[in-house]
Amino acid sequence: MGAPADDEAIIYLRMSDFRDEDPGTFEARAEELHEVADELGFPRHAVRLAIENDLSNGSGPRGASGYKTPDRVATVTGLVTYRTRRPVYQGVMLDLQGGAAVMLLVSDESRISRDWRDGMDLLDAVRVRGASCVALDDEGRPRWVLTKGGTRAEQRAFLDRINDARKYSDDIATKVRRGRRRWAGRSWQGGRRPFGFQIEQGTEEHHRNLVVDDAEAAELVQAGDRLLAGTSLRWLIADLRSRAVPTVTGADWSTRTLRDALMKPATAGLALRGGELVSAPWPEIIDRDKWEQIRALLTDPARRTNLGRGNEPRWLVSVWATCGVCGGLLRIGGAGSGRGPAYVGQTCGHVRRDAAAVDALVADTAIGILERPEVLERLRPPARPGVDLAALRGKLAKLEGQAERHRAANLAGLLADEDLYPMLAGLREQQAALREQLAASSAEPDQFAAFREAPARVVWESLSVPQRRAVVQRLFESVVIMQTGRGNRFDPEKVVPTPRADLAE
Repeated sequence: MGAPADDEAIIYLRMSDFRDEDPGTFEARAEELHEVADELGFPRHAVRLAIENDLSNGSGPRGASGYKTPDRVATVTGLVTYRTRRPVYQGVMLDLQGGAAVMLLVSDESRISRDWRDGMDLLDAVRVRGASCVALDDEGRPRWVLTKGGTRAEQRAFLDRINDARKYSDDIATKVRRGRRRWAGRSWQGGRRPFGFQIEQGTEEHHRNLVVDDAEAAELVQAGDRLLAGTSLRWLIADLRSRAVPTVTGADWSTRTLRDALMKPATAGLALRGGELVSAPWPEIIDRDKWEQIRALLTDPARRTNLGRGNEPRWLVSVWATCGVCGGLLRIGGAGSGRGPAYVGQTCGHVRRDAAAVDALVADTAIGILERPEVLERLRPPARPGVDLAALRGKLAKLEGQAERHRAANLAGLLADEDLYPMLAGLREQQAALREQLAASSAEPDQFAAFREAPARVVWESLSVPQRRAVVQRLFESVVIMQTGRGNRFDPEKVVPTPRADLAE
């Protein structure tokens, strides 16, 4: 098949279960389908990716299951229907129906739909404009599913496959429900893992166990202790966000997310069985007595919601910098006798230093460190095992170079505007997909990504105080304020920020 130059094809990718599939196969599947598009006469710039899964979250790719329970949807006429929420799929259908694309390529029919309504949407979309859909056979070769709107035989075969997939889905759901009843309270029954735990490798599906994730568990313990000590949820959330601590799904921390993480029975080594809390086969992160206190605090209807600044810090190194005489923590002392806020000892009287001047010195030191490219490279988070970040960055650079060459050809009059814009659109789609893969390919979120894209001082000025504190605590081993003689003169040499060993000159 030869495709006209202005025709576009869409590769639709959806991975339903990342517990059983390597997220890296997204790239392999995309390349396999790109090769099919090449065979069908579509140049690379005329082929774009439509990815249903969320690849941008900090904890890695998230599935977009074809087995979801449909949502209740009321139409404008008042008719109630049940539809599976798949926004990317719906966008693809609109593109096929509107003529923005003439070809849809998928790895197999089950990646398109396991629901009759979704399947009928595709049939209607290809019929409107005479578009086609191609799936791969077992050998990876193109196999026509719907040809230019679909013949009657193709449409019947397609709907039969959807029906078979739906029956398979129902059988699986029934087995899962039985397994959950049988193993309730004795195993982790599947689904999204609780924050603070990982699913134990090697355990069987539907009766898995959980193991503690030390880094996440430490965050839960710290948040619980701070909450009981009077710290507001608002501040705790701001702190987690400023340090780029990822949630299980990769979404931003919110009041609901943190409350759920702290209140889950799993956090106290418990599970629900028959509506009652029983001991679970995984260890506790927070002991039950403290967990009960946290639950009581978070569910107390009389608990005041702090709508102001609450306990959010307003100073850069308060309750973190230390006294150079006794090593005790320094807090902010109130102004008095015409003096402004100052760092003073929590339990000693050895030090009193102008808080604004100390913060300005520490900030300037931090910005100076962040202006060094070699430091920013050392601050890159490590890649997940098996991920080649250098290769992904190389592909992104190649695409950027290709876009620049297209623009140069356009300026030289060698490439018409009507040819340039579709090319750049296709490249942007591919670049966006690569950036999402890069974001999802690190073992942890990149706290310093913005500093690689803009001047350090500009980025610093855009950060909140909690975010700046997180940066300072990553860059410095300690900030020590030494004792000086009498007088109000600020001596910068008595404020000693010590960079961490891995960032030293």
